[in-house]
Amino acid sequence: MLTEAVMAGGVEMKNEEEILTPNIKQTHLKEGNVDDRGTARDEQIKKDQQRPCKPYPFGKYHDSHRYIINNILDIIESGPLDMIEPCHEYKAFINTKPETEMVKFCPEVIRIAAACMNSRTNSTIHFGIGDAPDFIHGQVLGVKVRDKEAFAQALNSAIAKYFEPKQRPAAHFCIKPPRFVEVLDKNMTSSNKYVIEVDIIPNSIICEENIYHTYRLPKKAKKKAKIETNSKQFFVRDGGSSRDLLAPTTSAKPMQEYNKFVDGMKQRSQLRKQAEEKSLAVAKSNCQGTALIKMITGGSPSLDASCFDRYVIVTNKSHSSQFESLGFLVELNPTAVLDFDPESAKHGLQCHFKQHSAVNLPAQYKITGQIKDTVNTSELGPKISWIFCNGGVQDEPPSDMDQWLMDKGASIQDLIYFLCHKDVVLNKRFLVIFLLLSCMNEEIDPLVETFCKFQKELGDKGQILCICDSEKAFTSWKDLIDARCEINISDRCIYDLSFAEVNGTILSLFSKNRKSSRFLTGGGGSRVLLKTEVEHSLSTLEVLCVNQCEGGDEDKTVIDQNFYRGGKVSWWNFYFSEQLGFSNVVKRNKVFFIEENVAHVLHSQKKACVLFNLIHVPGCGGTTLAMHTLWNLRHKFRCAVLKDKNANFSEVADQVVKLLMCGHEEKLLQVPVLLMIDDFDDMQQVSDLQQLIDRECTKNDIKSAKVILLNCMRSWSCEFLNRPRDTLFLENNLSEEEKKQFSLKETVETFYDFMIRKNNLKPEYVQGVVHNTLRSFSSSQKNAQLLAVLTILNVHHKDVFLPVSLCQEFLGLQPDTDTVQEEFGKLSDLICHTTVKSELGHRAVKMIYPHFARCCYQELTTTHKMTEADFINLLQKTVELISTEGKGKYLQDVFHRSVEILAKGKLSVWSDSRTEGEIARLEEKELVNASKRLEKEI
Repeated sequence: MLTEAVMAGGVEMKNEEEILTPNIKQTHLKEGNVDDRGTARDEQIKKDQQRPCKPYPFGKYHDSHRYIINNILDIIESGPLDMIEPCHEYKAFINTKPETEMVKFCPEVIRIAAACMNSRTNSTIHFGIGDAPDFIHGQVLGVKVRDKEAFAQALNSAIAKYFEPKQRPAAHFCIKPPRFVEVLDKNMTSSNKYVIEVDIIPNSIICEENIYHTYRLPKKAKKKAKIETNSKQFFVRDGGSSRDLLAPTTSAKPMQEYNKFVDGMKQRSQLRKQAEEKSLAVAKSNCQGTALIKMITGGSPSLDASCFDRYVIVTNKSHSSQFESLGFLVELNPTAVLDFDPESAKHGLQCHFKQHSAVNLPAQYKITGQIKDTVNTSELGPKISWIFCNGGVQDEPPSDMDQWLMDKGASIQDLIYFLCHKDVVLNKRFLVIFLLLSCMNEEIDPLVETFCKFQKELGDKGQILCICDSEKAFTSWKDLIDARCEINISDRCIYDLSFAEVNGTILSLFSKNRKSSRFLTGGGGSRVLLKTEVEHSLSTLEVLCVNQCEGGDEDKTVIDQNFYRGGKVSWWNFYFSEQLGFSNVVKRNKVFFIEENVAHVLHSQKKACVLFNLIHVPGCGGTTLAMHTLWNLRHKFRCAVLKDKNANFSEVADQVVKLLMCGHEEKLLQVPVLLMIDDFDDMQQVSDLQQLIDRECTKNDIKSAKVILLNCMRSWSCEFLNRPRDTLFLENNLSEEEKKQFSLKETVETFYDFMIRKNNLKPEYVQGVVHNTLRSFSSSQKNAQLLAVLTILNVHHKDVFLPVSLCQEFLGLQPDTDTVQEEFGKLSDLICHTTVKSELGHRAVKMIYPHFARCCYQELTTTHKMTEADFINLLQKTVELISTEGKGKYLQDVFHRSVEILAKGKLSVWSDSRTEGEIARLEEKELVNASKRLEKEI
């Protein structure tokens, strides 16, 4: 019978005894006469019907997988297979005394670990799994564990004791911490036992071509076994056991096999590396995030306007590691939850759920009369009706799978009939969600029967959604449903997403959550909730979320005006650019190049952390372009900006990997991290950060490219263009298409033109450009001296330029060369060529824009400590080069006037404003006539 919380009294129970199997007794073989072991085992087989089961997923720790007592692992103890598929070894470990369990546990682990590290094969040793002759091979027994931490500490100590000092770091990396897999009784309640498992993963990067000896291990488990450091062992995997090649032998050539094995280590290591590369699971393209949105809303883009009015949840035994990823259940506010975990109220899903939402535990559902009358008296209402379907309430004992159909199957059928009745749902459309928190392998599993009943009542699988978090669980569930109901439910299943991705996706479908919470990109178009405490732990990173700026109340006018005047771009600028209305963010053509080639760089390299360089001249929009790229790619990558280039790189690497793995737990990582780093001084710093991130990825067993560094660095030349695929050089000059986009009322040729012509341009913009460009200024270099001359001339007089011929002579160039601007090197972005209007025409060099002269003068006198005397010497040196044969009279006047002003200690600075302009021109009055002669003399 079902508990009184669910019992239905008016519907005739169907006789289903014919499909039941006998209940399985849960007993271990007791110690008895050794001669009777085989007979006792045979009798046990006849009594019990052990079912096959799968081992716990290799290399994982947070899977919900559990073992059921007396079931049989469907794998055998084995030797190396393909180096990646783990070999297994079983130890019953049930008659071990507390005082000797560690000295028995540790040597067994060390032995198989050394053997598999030398043989370069993955492996798992299981404690609490029986073996012949005492038990069925692979029989789940389980052991009592008093102190889990003691096992981990003992294993760490054993690695230090038995491995040579130089080999210990590799051993610590390859031998994973113990895993404690819970063992359940047949009725799905806890047996308070565990199977202890240790995985060995001899990564090729760690092991390289090394060999691993161990100090001699004790033959018997003794509490104080002495370590024999003078005697070594060399274990290899040989079939289902480990063998010491240095063990005493009667062979005429005792070292021959050992030497042969050692000589083959180079080839063996190469085979391991190839096997790892071959087995690298490429993140297959999936759209299950998008599919989940469509199925759970019925095709609506939001759960605020879902096509479903009600939700019913059907679930099985949960695991505590899943709880933080099941918050979406509260938001869905299901009408009913059918819970098949008999310990749910004690420490399962219902215990966790009631801490966040009101839960109704109905006394009973008795359908004795008209259903409409029952609906009026039932407790289905705003509170969630939590229905225990296999014990767990009013002292009702749970049933094992064989007995469940007989004890409770008919009552569940009555309940499903009641929930699906038109008088109950009132013609409202509802969705039944099968939330598979544990993997199933039995065709008579209660959830399989429940699915069949719902499908029969609804008549359409379109009102059923199945969610699990692994392909293994999906395949098992799909096959069970196909065998039992002859229905293919593949198109109604979500399995490629982690529960964190499922949770984030569903939560993001509520507009209130999009405004109050932050979400990262997940696999297949899904979302992952970025919890506040997690984001705070990423202290070196500014994380860009997919819903960045949603729910904010920033003033668009203020944001746009700040950026328009030369202020630093913010995410709000890009957010407003996607909304209706005009935005001042104009997309540079190069953003498409970056977006296309980032993916190419990611897939063309084998490093975990790859690099893409965006090299740009100062002030031409390089940082804005990089941030624009992040904004456009935030739905494909997990994007972030490094806050401080001086941050501890080890912390940065740790936090980048944490961002990468957030919400993925131990599933295949599908979404790479795109990290923007800005304003680094040299490539060595970038390389150091890249190597540390790569190393951190290796520590977390991340082998394929999963992190991209978008290195936004200032430079003044195309020195990186020998690597066109991973490097982009952004110049000041605009393309023809960009000119059209950037033009206001006048045509602009460069990015600086576009910025300078803005109204109320912030002084900080020009100051920043000048400061960064003059970093390499050296007054001993001729190009720097010539720039200083141009600077001081343009401070005193507006739009002064120098003939190319004069610049060539000053720089020591041949008259017929046309490389003046190139000779300025990193300073060339502050000058440009121009043509003087005359009949013959004449090329000259000038400041790129007069506004820059003032800032250059300030930078040269403050940062680079140039004095008036330095400027006077340069002016006098230059004026000597000017011809006095009827040419250059204008320039001589300008130079002499500047010298006079400097000598008097009066700095006359021109200005665009009328008042300041009048003041400035008072000192230039005597040069008016000379200025008029300009075009004639040059």
